[in-house]
Amino acid sequence: MFVNNVEGYQGCIVREAKEAAQREGLEVQVLDAQHIAAKQAQDLVRFEHENRGKRSCALVVPEGDAIREGDVASDPTFHLARRLLQKGVGWITLNHGREGLVASLSTMFPYLPIALVAIDNVEFGRTQARQLKALRPRGGMVLCVLGNPLDTASRDRSAGMMEELQGSAITVEEVDAHWTESVAETTVHKWITSPLRRQMALDAVVCQNDQMGAATRTVLVRVADVLGRPELKQVPVLGGDGLPSIGRPWVDDGTLTATVCVTLPGEPAVEQLARYWRDGAPLTPVTRLPVTSYPPLDALRPASP
Repeated sequence: MFVNNVEGYQGCIVREAKEAAQREGLEVQVLDAQHIAAKQAQDLVRFEHENRGKRSCALVVPEGDAIREGDVASDPTFHLARRLLQKGVGWITLNHGREGLVASLSTMFPYLPIALVAIDNVEFGRTQARQLKALRPRGGMVLCVLGNPLDTASRDRSAGMMEELQGSAITVEEVDAHWTESVAETTVHKWITSPLRRQMALDAVVCQNDQMGAATRTVLVRVADVLGRPELKQVPVLGGDGLPSIGRPWVDDGTLTATVCVTLPGEPAVEQLARYWRDGAPLTPVTRLPVTSYPPLDALRPASP
């Protein structure tokens, strides 16, 4: 498995994948790229070299897999995957990724395991929009804290949210926080204390993961006193991912107003691969995993003006 962090959210993906592999009798090696795309590429090449001649498959959470223009053939992830497949190593993209990459590679390497097992990030964004509309039925000003616009996960979540908000009276401004609490805290603080926004209405903040949501709540509480705006402490903050240890507890204790619970891709990817190797069962080319609102949408009530 090739991830960008062995703790937190991606650590949960690793843990579920390892548990599934143990049940299936498969060996798992985990390599952490530490959010460095070049290191992930080096790790993949080294993995192929060290496992040459063995049946193997790379399960990859890509770092920065989105491109704004061009076809799949111009995508660095495509070239990296093709390099491994040429050596006989399978390729399964986890968590987020481009469907076109799977289709192109499967045509080129029909006898190797190739798939995408990812969260339905478009539906994730739609769910956050529905939460916003339940909390702010009359509309309002919303700040969206993005993960990373170079990830398809972030871009799909944004696209789903904006699609669902069409026709509503909700206005959205965006900032990029690179999926991390520290960057979110700095970025949101800078946004809300800027001269143009110090007294501007803020009706909700929607964050593309729960850690950025928790950081945002910290900023709102602190800035409310500095700016003399006590209402900021009551602004609804939405998060995402909603894992049992990250996200849902923060909704329960009031740090977050709501989150979107995802199904992690590690376990289903390993189970699909095990069936492919054991039974010859064909891999599903693209698996989009379901999401749900926490709390349920019908439990959300309009926030106080």
